[in-house]
Amino acid sequence: MQMSFSKTSFAYTISFGALLFVACSENATREQADPCMIKSAGKELFLGTPECVAQFQTEQMNGYWLVDFETSLFFLTQQELENGSIESAYSLEFLDAPSALAKELRASPNERVFRVSFKGSKSERAGLYGRVPDLRGGVVVKEKFSIDDEVGSVPSIN
Repeated sequence: MQMSFSKTSFAYTISFGALLFVACSENATREQADPCMIKSAGKELFLGTPECVAQFQTEQMNGYWLVDFETSLFFLTQQELENGSIESAYSLEFLDAPSALAKELRASPNERVFRVSFKGSKSERAGLYGRVPDLRGGVVVKEKFSIDDEVGSVPSIN
C-alpha cells in the first residue's frame, strides 16, 4: 500500500512548526560562533538549511529522488529507497534555483521517484532538515543536477 506524503503533510507540518517554535523560543539560543547550530532544551541541533549544509565537502552524488508538492527526499541506494524507512532518507534541497523541470516536479501533487546525479554536500549531523521529522540528514544540490530516469513505482515510506 502506498503512503502519500500529501495525506500526512498536515501532521508533519505541525511537527515541523512545533520544532521551529521550540527552536525560536526563549529557551533556545544560537551559538555566536556557528550560526548553523542552535541549543534547545539542553540539546545542540544543526539547522539543516541549504546554506548550512553547503558548508560540507562537495562530492559527486548519485541516488534516488522522491519528490512531490510537500516532499523532496534523497536516498543513496535503491535498497534504502525500497526499504521505505524515513531514517535512511535525506532532505534534498537546492542551493540555487532549481531547473525548470525540477521546479515543476516539486510543484506536482503526485509522488514520483527518479534516479538523479549531482554535485552537492551532505550532512548527517543531528538537527532539523526539511519538513519531515526523523530524517538521516540533508543534502544540497550545488550544480549539475541531472534526472537520469524515472523509477517505476513509489515505495511506501514510514
